[in-house]
Amino acid sequence: MHRRTFLKAAAAAGLTVVSPMGAREVSAQDTGIGVYQGTCFFFIQAEGGWDPTSLIDPKGDRDNMNRYATDAIEEAGNIRYAPLQNYSEFFQKHYERMMVINGIDMSTNGHEQGRRYTWSGKLAEGHPSLAALVAAKLGPSLPMGYITNGGYDETFGVISATRAERVDTIPRIAFANRVSPDREETFHSDYAFDRIKAAADERLAAKMERMKLPRVRSSMGALHTARMGEEELKEVISYLPDNVNDNNELVRQARVALASFRAGLGVSVSMRIGGFDTHSDHDNRHIPRLQRILDGVDFIFEEAESMGIADRVFVAIGSDFGRTPGYNGGNGKDHWSVNSMILMGAGVPGNRVIGASGPRHQLMQVNPQTLEVVESGGVRLRPDHVHAAIRKLAGLERDPLSLRYPLQEEDINLLG
Repeated sequence: MHRRTFLKAAAAAGLTVVSPMGAREVSAQDTGIGVYQGTCFFFIQAEGGWDPTSLIDPKGDRDNMNRYATDAIEEAGNIRYAPLQNYSEFFQKHYERMMVINGIDMSTNGHEQGRRYTWSGKLAEGHPSLAALVAAKLGPSLPMGYITNGGYDETFGVISATRAERVDTIPRIAFANRVSPDREETFHSDYAFDRIKAAADERLAAKMERMKLPRVRSSMGALHTARMGEEELKEVISYLPDNVNDNNELVRQARVALASFRAGLGVSVSMRIGGFDTHSDHDNRHIPRLQRILDGVDFIFEEAESMGIADRVFVAIGSDFGRTPGYNGGNGKDHWSVNSMILMGAGVPGNRVIGASGPRHQLMQVNPQTLEVVESGGVRLRPDHVHAAIRKLAGLERDPLSLRYPLQEEDINLLG
């Protein structure tokens, strides 16, 4: 019995098999596994605190802010970017699907707090990642509804997370009875393996009949269904390449996510890339990492295009916080609480910049109605505002999940 069959049987028996928002009973409509065709959400975490002035909030060499000339700053449509690496190729190609949000007030320059604020929308502990919330809303019963590769990926029980960074792990799970995924040799005969799975189903059903606590029933069911998803994973494999030798960690992570999205088995993914906490030798260590982000995002859209799902792809890119104006004595940059984010793809008004920072990367305000930069009487942009916009895009605006995890800031309609 594979996972889809088990879910249908569980639904008929009234068993709890997944656990978003604590205990959740499976109903008939929950068994439509493998048919998700909505927006595919990519959340890319640049861990360590990136430098917006070396990417999408460029300042140039005035006051030793950066070590590229101010008059060399480049533009793609309305988006200004630093004249570094191969940035130009990326921005000229993608600016029409891109929104840049500058001058975000992080209210912290601590890694843990900043990472939590950027990806949960709250400085305080206790809130799941936005990727988890979106998946819990749009695909709570999908086998790979929420995929994570680390970073801030707390779920707090709203959905179960799938950890699968490496492409070669999927075949090993999908063909659990094979000694090796690419060989026909098996540990057990087909008959014996089917009997093992049937016995596991029967054992679970018996235990759950005796178990009265909803949370325990939910956890038991979630563990069982996570183990019984071989057939769905075989669908994912059909969209994975046979031979992969990717040096870019984001490309490796994206391959698994894209395959699950194309198969209709997933909704969101948390991706991570480290190496941005550059307190020394900033330019030589930090800027190539920024280029790797751009290369990874370009791959996402290129591969999605080849799969026929590019119009469904949404990407959010951000980091713990920004980095200080100018350089320290070790040619590095330290922590700074002014940040930027990039939103791209489905539902995003492209070729647009919202917010700004001052010449020394100071915070500025925007008019909450027009989103124009103002000197006074406006609001400071915060991660809460970005989260409110993405929640609205995902249909979470008035959902019980949003009420359970409310945001502090008002929705200022960033995405129109």
